Amino acid sequence: MTSLRDDEGLTMYLIIGATLPAELRTTLLGLQAHFPDKSWVPESFLFLPFCAVGNITAPTALEEIDHALRNICPRTPLPFTTDGFEVSLRKDRISLGIKVQSSQIDHLSVKIRSAMQRAGVQNPKLYTPLTIPLAGVTDVPSLNVSQWIQMHHPQTFSEQAISEITLFSSWKNEETPLIIPEEEYHFSGNI
Repeated sequence: MTSLRDDEGLTMYLIIGATLPAELRTTLLGLQAHFPDKSWVPESFLFLPFCAVGNITAPTALEEIDHALRNICPRTPLPFTTDGFEVSLRKDRISLGIKVQSSQIDHLSVKIRSAMQRAGVQNPKLYTPLTIPLAGVTDVPSLNVSQWIQMHHPQTFSEQAISEITLFSSWKNEETPLIIPEEEYHFSGNI
């Protein structure tokens, strides 16, 4: 497993999710380019989060997480489709995202949460519903968000598939959280 950083002044938070297929990522970057002004805060890294692990510093816990993720990977890619936009409130932040539909990925996220509990992680949290975060819209008037969604609602995406689980770290400071892929766990069982 990659050596996780511990820089002064920043809080690192681990998240388990999936890196998006290149085609979908490119399309979503194009959507982000159509945000009307700076009050729309684009996500720094487009990915599909499954489970928030939290702050982990103990090397033995990191080894347990690594072992659990290596053993939980499916053998074949998991397909998914997108199902429109989702506006959600988490803590003090309102986010705009793309809803993801896949019973297989939903089942995988539940298995990941259970594996994290067995690995000793305290209170791992599922991201439900499965959503690809696009932007923070906390400071955007709700009517503007609604109008943007209506204008971009016809956006269609082809069926996609994920073929790896990724362990991400999130470094938060007073500005935008920075999401960094730390380790990839390919479904074929090889890294």
